[in-house]
Amino acid sequence: MFKLATIEIKGAPRVALALGDTLYDVESVAAAHTRKAGKAGKAPLASVPRPVTMLGLLERWPAAFRDLQRLATFIEAQPRAVPGVAAARAKFRAPILYPPRIFTAGANYNAHSKEMTDILRPGSPYTTRENSNPYCFLTSSIGPVIGHRDKILASQVPDKKIDWEGELAVVIGRKGRAIRPEDARSYVAGYTIVNDVTARSFVVPKRLDFKIDWLMGKCADTFCPMGPYLVPDAFIEDPERLSLKTTVNDQVMQDARTDDLTHNIGDLLAFLSQTMTLLPGDVLSTGTPSGVGFGRGVFLQPGDVVKVEIEGIGTLENPVA
Repeated sequence: MFKLATIEIKGAPRVALALGDTLYDVESVAAAHTRKAGKAGKAPLASVPRPVTMLGLLERWPAAFRDLQRLATFIEAQPRAVPGVAAARAKFRAPILYPPRIFTAGANYNAHSKEMTDILRPGSPYTTRENSNPYCFLTSSIGPVIGHRDKILASQVPDKKIDWEGELAVVIGRKGRAIRPEDARSYVAGYTIVNDVTARSFVVPKRLDFKIDWLMGKCADTFCPMGPYLVPDAFIEDPERLSLKTTVNDQVMQDARTDDLTHNIGDLLAFLSQTMTLLPGDVLSTGTPSGVGFGRGVFLQPGDVVKVEIEGIGTLENPVA
């Protein structure tokens, strides 16, 4: 098993293979593999433009995945073939620096839907899979995304209700339209972690004609940390049976499992692809479980540290400034 990351090496972003707690520059591993193999067989990642980027790999998925498997096997057998970087010392960037689009599913955990309904519409029926369709919106499009250990700049947003939302995110690896739920995983390259940071006061605009403003509430600079890893789908047995935990200053705020999703990954991808073509590198954040700050009256403050941990993927950690 390996994971993928984007890290800085000599000031430049580089895609890295993560084996255990060590990261290896993919291009360096590919070059070492080619030198070792000589002319025997096609060089791995030969069709991927240089410098290698995560988006470049995803645009050539699943062939790129097969080449990455070859490189992982090579470096496991010869760990000194190229220098590695300890994960503890690595400067992480978001796995995909400029995702084509980031979609987010709203109110997509049963417990979170109940939590928000009780606050915003007491006495109203709860949303269920049976009485609703997926509710998705665009969080970001061709914008920079911050990564693991980068700062969430909450103090730069004129809202004192900055909230956390730990989420499992799906990364698309194959162009698709009118995807059937049962075929959805064949379009998925892998999974990562997103903290869908939200300015709660901006979500509800001061207007009579519009009730929700996701643009101002969700799309502030630094508000969508992602990472630290992208884990290929082949290494996640069931993405809908993973534990998810969010802590703020080491206090557990969210503790859930992805089997509480109201609409599963297949349903979400089928819903979105009814009207649009999903592209390699698109990210779908599947929603957040209960335990957000809005339900507690507690919000992020400068000096806080928020962590989102998802089983099999890793821990996304960000200080708040």
